[in-house]
Amino acid sequence: MYSPRIDEKQVRKLYLLKMSYVSLEVKKPITEMVKEALDEYIPKTVKEILKSKGTLVMADELTRKE
Repeated sequence: MYSPRIDEKQVRKLYLLKMSYVSLEVKKPITEMVKEALDEYIPKTVKEILKSKGTLVMADELTRKE
């Protein structure tokens, strides 16, 4: 499985967001914040590729609602 390297500055920002949630008495794991970000990014990017007349690799998997 791919193990991505995330820039330290981005990890720091995620941590700061997590701590900001704590000020609202909300417990939100960083993994949940990353999942939410990817849930927005992937469909947006799929649309951009299709709009540009690009080809999606394994389109059924990329467009499936989970």
